[in-house]
Amino acid sequence: MARWPTKWGVALALAFLSATASAGGDTAQLTRGLLRIEYAPADETLAQETLSIMENGLTEFDAHLPAGKNPIHVTICPTQEAFRRIAGQYGMARVGGIAKSPQGIIIVKAPYLSPEGGDYRGTLRHELIHVLLSRNTEEAYVPRWFDEGVAMVISKELRWESGLRIARMYATRRLIPYGELNFAFAPIGDEGVFGDAYAQALSMTRYIMERTGQDRFWELVLSLKTMSFEKALPKYSGLTPGSLYDAWRRSLWKVAILASLVSGFSAFQLMAILVIVAYMRKQRRGRKLVQQWVEEENETEVFSWDNLEEGPYPWEEEYEEDEDERR
Repeated sequence: MARWPTKWGVALALAFLSATASAGGDTAQLTRGLLRIEYAPADETLAQETLSIMENGLTEFDAHLPAGKNPIHVTICPTQEAFRRIAGQYGMARVGGIAKSPQGIIIVKAPYLSPEGGDYRGTLRHELIHVLLSRNTEEAYVPRWFDEGVAMVISKELRWESGLRIARMYATRRLIPYGELNFAFAPIGDEGVFGDAYAQALSMTRYIMERTGQDRFWELVLSLKTMSFEKALPKYSGLTPGSLYDAWRRSLWKVAILASLVSGFSAFQLMAILVIVAYMRKQRRGRKLVQQWVEEENETEVFSWDNLEEGPYPWEEEYEEDEDERR
């Protein structure tokens, strides 16, 4: 899920200690190296699996995000209520885990509490990356959306629906403006916007990685130890935050087409196609009039669109005729 905001640090630490103390003898513990796993005795097999996932993650991420020497505490909550006591406003049904990154605390729901198809391994790795990012960057320099985006991209968390969600946001003009994106991760308000924020953060972070390449991407991430994102982004990608948002948004028409095709013909597919057609029409406004002028001046010469910068798309005229009929 998310790294816990700094201002909630004391409250979360107290809740963590309170929840552990209230469990008393009902809590078991598994310790190896930097890792400490706390769990209900009935979840011992799950605790062993959790330890293995975390150890593999530490090894995999060590090249770019070393863990250092401080311990990492993982608590597996066996009930929704236990998770909600610690997570507070973030204790929503679809949230699988939270991290208090500077303290190295991770709290996750046992996988049997999550909806079918939940990604317990991905959630653990996601929260671990929040902790590791905190140890290798300066928290104040990392935008909330980028922190979440990196955690999702690097953890390879299963978020197959994100591409479709972004396509729908693009087609319905619900993309979150850059200046509002960090605030969209607040646990209060519209849960739909909360989910949209994660999908958009993942998509934008992937766009940066594709543009820069992995080596340059990691240079950007690790530079956030000494410089702000606003300064590091132009240095390593050639983009300002504003131009990043504009370039990413312009790239989404491809996502909309692909998503509409794989989702089957539907109202969404029709909407995506119409948005794309409208965009193309806007770019070629007046071409039809130009053609008429050319034909009038040279009636004997066959006019070819190849003589212009770009040719028309065959459905543009049909779309205009349908629009005239609707009027």
